[in-house]
Amino acid sequence: MMKRKAKWAVAASLAVGMTAGALLFTPSAMKASEEVVLASVDWVTSQLNPMKNDIANLKAQLAAQQQQIQQLQQQLASKPASPSLPSVVYVVKNNAAVRSGASTSYRVITYKQAGASLQVVGAHLTSQGLWYNIILSSSLKGWIYSGDVSTSAVSSDSTKHVIATAAVNIRKGATTSYPIIATVPKGTEMVYIQPFTNSKGEKWYNVQLSDGRQGWMAAEFGEVK
Repeated sequence: MMKRKAKWAVAASLAVGMTAGALLFTPSAMKASEEVVLASVDWVTSQLNPMKNDIANLKAQLAAQQQQIQQLQQQLASKPASPSLPSVVYVVKNNAAVRSGASTSYRVITYKQAGASLQVVGAHLTSQGLWYNIILSSSLKGWIYSGDVSTSAVSSDSTKHVIATAAVNIRKGATTSYPIIATVPKGTEMVYIQPFTNSKGEKWYNVQLSDGRQGWMAAEFGEVK
């Protein structure tokens, strides 16, 4: 009896095993397994693609940064060396403008004549060129264009002067309507700055007196030398 039960148990186990095997290796089971594998591959691919995009973006950013670094290096290599700062410069032409800033857009503080020496305290390189910061007085500084000065002393012989041919009034402007700032006698020598013809057709000279004041005189009372 026991032997017969054992045979039946063995037979049942073999039948279950064969049935399970048949189910696992049926076309539908094999297709399901393939779909699971494909789904896994798709998932892995979906995770890898963003990483690939991130890596590509990082490479592009790195290349752009390297290009910027190269451009900066080229700019630094081509940048002119800072000019040496002279302690004194000398004006090389008459009526050289001294301005409140390092550009022709700044207002004129005063004019300097050829031969004048100016103490330098600074320099600034702009798109217009090199400018020197100079001392005008204990409380006033200005800027003069490097093209108007030299680092070597120059002769002031080129400075033009106006000799008064008669006693003449020096005024604040180039008409008789302006107030008189000084009256100089015949023979007075003044630094000649520039001429001007007013709306009445009258010619006037802009001059500088010996005390540094500047004004205007009627040209008919002076001779430029």
